[in-house]
Amino acid sequence: MKGFGFDLRSLEVFVATAQTGNMTMAATQLGLTQSSVSQTLSALEQNLNVALLDRSVRPVELTVAGRYFYDQSCHLLAEAEKTHGVMTQGNFQKLHLLRIAMVDSLATSLGQPLVEVIKRHTEHWRISTGRSHMHAQSLLSRSVDIIISDDALDNHEHLSRHRILREPFVLVIPSLYASQFQQLHQVVNQLDFIRYTSDSLIGVTIERYLRRQNLNVPIRMQLDNTFAVLTSVAAGLGWTITTPLCLFQCGPIRDKLTCLPLPGDEPFFRNLTLVSRHHELGNLPQILANDSRQIINQSFLPKIRDELPWLEHEFYAG
Repeated sequence: MKGFGFDLRSLEVFVATAQTGNMTMAATQLGLTQSSVSQTLSALEQNLNVALLDRSVRPVELTVAGRYFYDQSCHLLAEAEKTHGVMTQGNFQKLHLLRIAMVDSLATSLGQPLVEVIKRHTEHWRISTGRSHMHAQSLLSRSVDIIISDDALDNHEHLSRHRILREPFVLVIPSLYASQFQQLHQVVNQLDFIRYTSDSLIGVTIERYLRRQNLNVPIRMQLDNTFAVLTSVAAGLGWTITTPLCLFQCGPIRDKLTCLPLPGDEPFFRNLTLVSRHHELGNLPQILANDSRQIINQSFLPKIRDELPWLEHEFYAG
């Protein structure tokens, strides 16, 4: 591991010297000898390759570099003291920082109540969206702590998983064609297919479904996000396959979209799973998973009942 050229003890010596302006007083304050303080400061400047103190005046003063390093040292020591207090008290009910990555449809549809849940259990938090394969890489590289994704990373044994949602894929066509088309084969023969890009997991999943249905659909449009896909459908440019959560993230344009069931000979679902590393977050992943399911049941399922009642028994939180 790369060395920083300083440790907490050397920061304490430097800060005490800067505050007192005198090595002897700093040594007395810290319970050290004056020579050990002098040696620590000399080693610190040598390691950082910069002069921190002007020793030609009395009391000693900070250089420009020393002033910057003094401010940073005070911050680092304050954080170290805070960390020590938390560790000695053994109170880990709240995380200092929780980083979550999730599919954009979940963030858009359920973001506000989900954020409120996260805020109750953490001091600081970050939420990001994006492609599922990027979420997986971020979790494995420790760039994020939790993902809620359609990729459950089943090949990695060191991860914990909590199922959030199973939702069916549905056929979406422009409402202006609703009276003409009611089945998939009719739509395929008359309208262009608007695809998700092939580097997205939802796009790959849908392409596999089309192959299993022996449907050879020409490539006309490939778009990289749900809003763009559904906006194009609403404009009458073609049809698509997506999920209810994706559909409901698009707000007002839903009035221009008609949702129809796919052929019932093959169950076709998307599963969203909360994935985290084993143990290090305690029971927080389970809490967030339970709360997420509750939010879905309370905030989203009623919309399904009202607007797409034929989907209610296909949509399952948990």
